[in-house]
Amino acid sequence: MADSNAEKKSGQGSTNRLFIIFSSLSFLVAIINIHFHHLVHVEHVHDKSRRQFIERFETSRWDGARGKRSRTPQAPRGGDGMHKLAGLRCMEEYGGPEDSYAESEMAFWSDIPSDASYKSPFMDDDNERFLTFEPDHGGWNNIRMAMETALVMAHAMGRTLVLPPEQRFYLLNKQSSEEHKNEFDFGDFFHLDSIAVEHDGFNVISSEEFLHRLGTTGKLINVDTGKPEIWNEGVPHTASNVRSYLLKVGVNPHWSPIKCAAAFPSSRGEHAIEELRRAHEYMMSKNRSKLEEFVGNPVPVDASVGERMREMLADRDELCIYDERLQNAHVVHFPAQKDTRLLTHFYAFVFFADWRADLWSKRFVRDHLRYIDEIMCAAARVVEAVRERSKNKNRQFDSMHVRRGDFQYKKTRLDAKELIERSKDKLEEGGLIFIATDERDKKFFDPFREHYDIVFLDDFKHVLKGINENYYGMLDQLVASKGRVFFGTFFSTLSGYVNRMRGYYIVKHKLDGYQDGTMESYYFHPVDRVNQMRQYMPVKKPIYMREFPISWRDIDKGIEELHMEVSSQNNTKVKKT
Repeated sequence: MADSNAEKKSGQGSTNRLFIIFSSLSFLVAIINIHFHHLVHVEHVHDKSRRQFIERFETSRWDGARGKRSRTPQAPRGGDGMHKLAGLRCMEEYGGPEDSYAESEMAFWSDIPSDASYKSPFMDDDNERFLTFEPDHGGWNNIRMAMETALVMAHAMGRTLVLPPEQRFYLLNKQSSEEHKNEFDFGDFFHLDSIAVEHDGFNVISSEEFLHRLGTTGKLINVDTGKPEIWNEGVPHTASNVRSYLLKVGVNPHWSPIKCAAAFPSSRGEHAIEELRRAHEYMMSKNRSKLEEFVGNPVPVDASVGERMREMLADRDELCIYDERLQNAHVVHFPAQKDTRLLTHFYAFVFFADWRADLWSKRFVRDHLRYIDEIMCAAARVVEAVRERSKNKNRQFDSMHVRRGDFQYKKTRLDAKELIERSKDKLEEGGLIFIATDERDKKFFDPFREHYDIVFLDDFKHVLKGINENYYGMLDQLVASKGRVFFGTFFSTLSGYVNRMRGYYIVKHKLDGYQDGTMESYYFHPVDRVNQMRQYMPVKKPIYMREFPISWRDIDKGIEELHMEVSSQNNTKVKKT
């Protein structure tokens, strides 16, 4: 009888245990299903919003364009409908070269997913603020420099970047056919929509959408009268009309890159602003630096605010701080005026109290603000063709940029024999040289043919069919950046950007010079600046004359540290909600 009761109790215990296990498993499965559904639903909503943004961005740009010009080809999209900035799809979209070749040859950028989640401490998702700017009035590379600077400042301020309207840029006015436009906005050269999709902290809209959303609805205030400034949609959406309107509604910081560095506190609040002021006051009174101190001797990228400021301001005196007045402005506007023209490199003007934010901004430009796939793939085809022509055992070639045309620095305009004399010691006799130039009369280079096999972009038009000729200057840059040795024109911002891309590539592949920011690049003239790219040089005026290694040297430091802080901040926000 006792055994029977024991067996009965044992059976009941087993049943209870099975019930508990089954219930627990059911509950766990339910939780997983709910969580999985939530993730999928959020991802679905996120994908939908991203697609809607891209469609709205492209449509508003086109709707605001004047005339019946063809659109810039859209970037190739992946299976999820999103364009991936890290790769190049050349073969499928543009007829070559092979994607793997194009990426290994041309990609100076890196894919760092954790960088995409970084936001400025000044970004307020509930109170959208804006940065507007006017394109520089110089040539393309001056225009590009000002745009890079505006973009970096927009992110640093946590503001939505408003693109200027489509317009004609100086010297980009060729129109070989009806299919090719000669009025542009920056979306014609860079994948700005893709950058905004990838990065949580970067937003961009067209001037058309900006004026429609805010200008026509009385949400923009005249900074002088304090009253709403209404944008009349009946007025043509021209660069001139938009410029006049933005001058009324945007606060102009009056920052001059020649005189100061634009300084961004590490956080909100007066204490962070005071940190910058104290560092600047101490530097100016007791710790003033000289340029010579930093030649070949860079300050560590993770040094203190004061030490990094000493190098940044070695050739300037003032600090222009993003203070609370500017932080509270609804719209900040940068006009292309004489004293405030953004003829500077972003990294030589924008200074961050937080060294991690500084390096992030440099990676942001390197990894995302590169030319559109159509241009990159076309350049890869030319590089492939140039290497096929090279008799060098490693298919190498040398390159140079000879600026002629309308260049204002006449002393750099040397004749061909002088150019040969100044470069022959670094070049291979009989070797292949790719020459990027605006000289139309190629007979000017005939003396080179006695010593070298020379080629120009025009020699490769057979691989450039369908390319807008206004992109040729950018193609010249990209191809020239691949030379074993490069000779540039001092004061030319085209030559400067060639060297920056070379610097990026050298660091990525840890080639000779990556640790100190040097490279096998030289200048024809002036004589005392021929070897400037062979040693570390601090930022010096005039800033636009060349690029500086502070933009590419050791900028991958602190990635994991920044990612951990961003993750911690996000977890804190989740707990609060």
